[in-house]
Amino acid sequence: MKSRGFIALMSAIIISSILLLVAVGGSLTGFYTRTNIVDTELKERSLAAADSCVDRALVALAQDQQYAGKKTHVLNGLDRCTISTLFNSGTHIDFTVQATSSAMAVTNLKISYSTSTVSVLEWLEVP
Repeated sequence: MKSRGFIALMSAIIISSILLLVAVGGSLTGFYTRTNIVDTELKERSLAAADSCVDRALVALAQDQQYAGKKTHVLNGLDRCTISTLFNSGTHIDFTVQATSSAMAVTNLKISYSTSTVSVLEWLEVP
């Protein structure tokens, strides 16, 4: 009679442990999924901020051929971007842009702009 109670108690403990592990696993999966979604959104925001900065630099170049860059723009409370010093080699201008979103996601772009054809020669994301 005592062994039946022991078997029932042990079965209840084992089943409860298994259910607890399943519940904890599901909770952690949801938590990590949410974190990955936030990281993806911040990366998209930093990429959009970098694109915006490149556009600002190209407009500034169109308005002033002597534009030197080296400016930081705060786009809103979370996003900011920095245009590096522009290097003019005569036929083209090279510069980099670094944009951050929430100081967590960073996008670095390398741009090469042709002064003779007034077009972008290279637009690369670099590490």
